[in-house]
Amino acid sequence: MQRIHIRTVLAEIDQHEANGQGRAFSLEYYKTSGTKGSKAAVRKGGLSGVGTGPSTASTRPFGYKVKEKGTLQLVNCQNNQPFSLKIILLTHFNGQRILHG
Repeated sequence: MQRIHIRTVLAEIDQHEANGQGRAFSLEYYKTSGTKGSKAAVRKGGLSGVGTGPSTASTRPFGYKVKEKGTLQLVNCQNNQPFSLKIILLTHFNGQRILHG
């Protein structure tokens, strides 16, 4: 199984398509309950205001760097619903095992 470092994963998540929306990718992770979860197609966005259309009060960027707080703001591409994930709980990115060390 291929492996990828978390720094590379975060850099990949920051990449955007020509239209300004974040690139789609798949993630596997642990939920806070301890069970495994996965999303087949997600992109950067959600509450961070990236790639979600016009800026409104609910989509305006946070006043701090989200990654420094250990949380990613993402959008599920299948239903366009925003959600957040703790970076430390990520296990796989596009089928590659994430190395956190």
